[in-house]
Amino acid sequence: MRFYDMDERELARFIWSCFCLTTFCASVCVLFLYSIREELSGMLSLPAAWLPAAAVTAYFFANFYFLLAYNQFARQSSHFLVLHVVQTMASISAIAAFVVSGWGWVGIAIGKILGLAIGCCLGVLWLSRELPVRTARREQLDLAHLAKFGLLYLPAGMGLVAIPLTDRVIVTKVLGLAENGFYGVAALFGMALFVAINGILHAWTPWLFRNLALGTAKRQEIALVSVVFLLVLPLGGIAALSLSALIAPVVIGAQFESAFPLIPWAIAGAISMGYFFHVQTFLLYKKAVWEMSASSLLCIIANGVLSYYGARYAGLAGVFAATVGAFLASTMLSGMLALVRYRRTPFIVEGNRSESNL
Repeated sequence: MRFYDMDERELARFIWSCFCLTTFCASVCVLFLYSIREELSGMLSLPAAWLPAAAVTAYFFANFYFLLAYNQFARQSSHFLVLHVVQTMASISAIAAFVVSGWGWVGIAIGKILGLAIGCCLGVLWLSRELPVRTARREQLDLAHLAKFGLLYLPAGMGLVAIPLTDRVIVTKVLGLAENGFYGVAALFGMALFVAINGILHAWTPWLFRNLALGTAKRQEIALVSVVFLLVLPLGGIAALSLSALIAPVVIGAQFESAFPLIPWAIAGAISMGYFFHVQTFLLYKKAVWEMSASSLLCIIANGVLSYYGARYAGLAGVFAATVGAFLASTMLSGMLALVRYRRTPFIVEGNRSESNL
């Protein structure tokens, strides 16, 4: 939101303040999860001793993706790619080594954390060379402002996590643990497609921000690229569905054959998520935090309610359909809020101000 508003010194202070705040929040989350691990274990059907590891993983995950976003906006494409490669290879290598040694799922969890930690260390090393972070350490932290923003932005920030977690809990409680396994297998194919969509969105955001700042001169080009993206997503879904029909029987096997009919629903969910986050990007440029959080909160609540009744009356297909409906409804709300914002506030053009209705 504010990358283009700050110089290097302000950016370094902002990043250092964010790092301190997220480290504190992660520590609190670890202690909280540890204190209620037994209750959560029964609710989520997960091993109690390893629940705090979720907060540790989330901490490294958040920092790693922040570093990716920084290198995107700073146009450090080589750093962006190398971070991806290093983190992926480190995770795969560590996981493979632990699993071969007989550590099982514990090795997978530790390997994932190690891979993310290695990626973060490399990103921080590069970041400290590009920005005056050492100077920022001696300045006063801006924690109150960041905490206030974070609480307001919380629904938008946690939407992508809250929705699948809600679905998992509902499926487990309403349909049973076995059905949760089928849900997870089908959801993997949807998430694989969303990884590709999310990569496009990561590349789209800096381009959009730069061109929105140019005002009316780029209005038609932005609209064209946006419409093309929205039209291409279903084509990508069809391609992913065709590919999954070939891969699923080989990779998953006959024991999860019941999950195959759910894959189209999972892919439809990924496409609807792509629509939602695409429209959210326009609100992000306007720093429209209230609007982003309101539409995300609607998505979380609608998904929870619809998933519950979908699970009761239509099984797993109803849960996936509920996610599609929740994201599409929230996309329409985000679009209307974006139209209001862009009609009410002008674009900022380099050196002067000009009004434009996108």
